[in-house]
Amino acid sequence: MPENPSPAAVERPTLDRETILRAALDLMELVGLDGLSTRRLAAELGVKGPSLYWHFRTMGELRDHMADLLLAEVIPPPADDWRAWLAEGARAVRRAALSRRDAARLLAGARPTAAGRAARTRANLARLEAAGFGPEQARAAFLSLAHYALGSALAEQNGERGVDEGVFEFGLAALLVGLAADRR
Repeated sequence: MPENPSPAAVERPTLDRETILRAALDLMELVGLDGLSTRRLAAELGVKGPSLYWHFRTMGELRDHMADLLLAEVIPPPADDWRAWLAEGARAVRRAALSRRDAARLLAGARPTAAGRAARTRANLARLEAAGFGPEQARAAFLSLAHYALGSALAEQNGERGVDEGVFEFGLAALLVGLAADRR
């Protein structure tokens, strides 16, 4: 008669940061941002809650890394045409924010992690400075478009009437015209 393996002997997938983050994003899709908890996530992964704290000290830290992962998957690398590149970046932020249930809220409440900020900020600002923006102006342009894209997605996810892709594109074009005119 075969022996039943002990629970410790049952093989589980390796618990690493990316596995946890992807499981957290999938769980958020099912239960929403308000329903996401470490207890629920641990149960979903088949582990005890404290094992998650080995990878992420707080729920806030977990959410920040979830946001970084969403953005890392969509943000385009710097390109030659700064207007087209900024427009595609704003569209990518909007797509990420609309990609999952409550993703816009997740992104709006997240603080970029040091790794996420380093991966995106230096190259992005350098690209804008090469296009003629001053350092502070480059930062303001980049943040303004990201905030516009995120705000548009939040309004759309909240069911605000009249907010759609056409309205987003109109505002995006207006912002890009303004940025081009104000470059110093």
